[in-house]
Parts: sequence; C-alpha cells; structure tokens
Amino acid sequence: MLIDWNVHAKKNNNFVFQDFGKSFYTTLKEATPAFQKYKKIILVYPVFTHHPIETVKYFKSYCKEAGFNFDIITNPKEFIIKKNEAYISVSDRVLGFFLEQCRSNNYEPGTDVGFLSYNETPMKQFIYKGISVISTDFKVLGAKAASFVSEEARIQEYIPTKLILRDSL
Repeated sequence: MLIDWNVHAKKNNNFVFQDFGKSFYTTLKEATPAFQKYKKIILVYPVFTHHPIETVKYFKSYCKEAGFNFDIITNPKEFIIKKNEAYISVSDRVLGFFLEQCRSNNYEPGTDVGFLSYNETPMKQFIYKGISVISTDFKVLGAKAASFVSEEARIQEYIPTKLILRDSL
C-alpha cells in the first residue's frame, strides 16, 4: 500500500493519497478573497523539501490566472518578509522565520503580511492568533490506511485538500 503522495503508483497498487496539484489550486482559489489585500504572493519552496514539485506548477497557474504578482523563493536565506505581501510555505521552519521577522519589524500577520502554511498540525491553531493552512485530513488518511490493513479491501483513494483560514492570512 502506498500512503501520502503518488510516487509512480501503478494501476494495481492500493493507495491513499493527498493531491498536491489540482486540489492545491482549488484551495488557492478559495483563498482569493484573503489574498486580494496583498500586492504579491510568494511561494517559499526550499530546495531541501521533499514536497512534490507539482505544487509549484499549480501555484504559478493560479497566480497567472487570478492576476496576482508572484515569486518563488527556493533559498530560505533569501526569505525576507515585506509589508503587503503574502507567503505560502511548505516548510514549518519558514513559519518560524516568518514569525520572527514579524516581531522584529512590528508587522501584524493577516494585516501587514500574510502567511499560508502547508499541513495542519495541532499547534497551528494556537500559534500567534492562528496560522492558516492548506491540508489534507490526516486522520481520515490514517483511518483509510488502517481500514485497508484490517479489512484487506482494495483501495485507491485521494483524500481532499482543504483550506483552513485563520488570522495569519
């Protein structure tokens, strides 16, 4: 059984995946009203990440189609926040850099700068005033995988990716 993301799955493989492409694009569209208060959207996609590259393709498509100025940062050392910009990150390390820079620049997340994180964790609802996330439901993903193991029933399923808007965006 393959779990989490599609890495060369074959037609006969059992799997439970999250979608890093089309559903990512759909959640960005859903976040459009929140993004509209910013002049630019920056995807922070570090070279050290194991996050699927298709996210970058769908990010570019979304920004072009929605008419947003955008950029992609691959070197976290180049990550310097600027007022009126929103950031999307696939790395929780970058979230720490973001909050540190907000404090030192006296920026209010969700007002002066925006942040959208990938993957929900229990702490993200409590960090600052809440960190907005794009995430699959990992409980459902785990339950489906466990069901496969216990019932031995064939499974080929994508778990939807959802947007959880909080004060950071």
